[in-house]
Amino acid sequence: MKLQASIFSNSGRLLCRSLSDRPFTFLAGNRSKCKRRDIAGQLSNARGKSTFTLADTQADEIYDQAQANAASFDKKYNLKDHAKFTVPNSVRTLAIVTASLEEAMKNGSYELKSVPNHIPRPPYARTGAVPQPPHHNIINGEYSLNSLRNSARLARDVLDIACNSAKAGMTTNELDQIVHDAIISKGAYPSPLNYAGFPKSVCSSINEVICHGIPDERPMKRGDLASFDVSCFLDGFHGDNCGSIIVGDETMFDLETIDEIEFLSAKEEHLFISGQRLIQAAQEALDAAIATCKDGSCLSDIGGAISSVSDAYGYSSVEKYRGHGVGEHFHCPPFVKHFRNDDYLELKEGMVFTIEPMLTEARQDCFEWDSDGWTVATKDGGRSAQFEHMVAITKDGAEILTLPTPVDEM
Repeated sequence: MKLQASIFSNSGRLLCRSLSDRPFTFLAGNRSKCKRRDIAGQLSNARGKSTFTLADTQADEIYDQAQANAASFDKKYNLKDHAKFTVPNSVRTLAIVTASLEEAMKNGSYELKSVPNHIPRPPYARTGAVPQPPHHNIINGEYSLNSLRNSARLARDVLDIACNSAKAGMTTNELDQIVHDAIISKGAYPSPLNYAGFPKSVCSSINEVICHGIPDERPMKRGDLASFDVSCFLDGFHGDNCGSIIVGDETMFDLETIDEIEFLSAKEEHLFISGQRLIQAAQEALDAAIATCKDGSCLSDIGGAISSVSDAYGYSSVEKYRGHGVGEHFHCPPFVKHFRNDDYLELKEGMVFTIEPMLTEARQDCFEWDSDGWTVATKDGGRSAQFEHMVAITKDGAEILTLPTPVDEM
């Protein structure tokens, strides 16, 4: 089997292509905690009512390191005044949605891709009606954690396939077919398919589209910033992750090969490099957020860490959409804000949820397209980048579940 290049490191730590190139290391050391409570049973509803979140010194350290990484990037690639972002000529908001798609979305007549009958389906698969999730936070035992590792690993493998397949001239509909086929070939169901009526098997969000983009017939273009959110339902449990790339001629753009690229203009070069800078910031934000997680830490630390990174780079973090618990339900508590907040929930060993910061070049204000009721885009046309991992809280930190399948198991 041909190995796919990964947008993450094989260890699960995020790739940080900067001069510093250091992972965040705030897992150990002094961290202000929510009030501890011992809870018996399999479910946790406790909210530690602490008045403390991420310690100021720790937040400053995250900010300073991210600011140094941003400055190193700007110096290395001679990138000046990144705040004046370049709006691509191919922004999705300017694209015309076909009348047939718009009408089909409105009347619910859109034809869904087929899934073999032997593949187990989530409850919403046939009707689109999503069951009410539990109102409590689920503490997973070893059986559930092993099942989640399997579904998360498959989601990760398919995400790598999607990112390596994307190229200029390919439509996101074609990419949707690749993702759909890869998931069902492993006996799994594409989680987005018919979730509350979503018509496709992957979310493809291009340029100023933040999330929930519906694959269509518009070909991707060189320099597009593309985010692919890949999720699957395997043996009763969901796996969910997302990554962002810059679309190249034959595969995703890589700064390591920038000297081999013939840019058509200075504007195009700026578009590529500034997009990669936004991607790096989103990766670092996720890495910093995961590093705050452990048994007894506060949920609000996650948003504080992400805000520190986005501020340091001069970007904004989208506030309307959040991470979420994941398991037998696609979306359930806890819900994870990616900005500074006062959600003082004490994290407990066995919790599993996603962290998925969405960073934008300028303002984080967004809106949904009227044409489909799903696609979320920035109001000012600035691009967005997103990375997402599923994490399980452990005594000593957070286990990243969305890891690729080891080479010896392929």
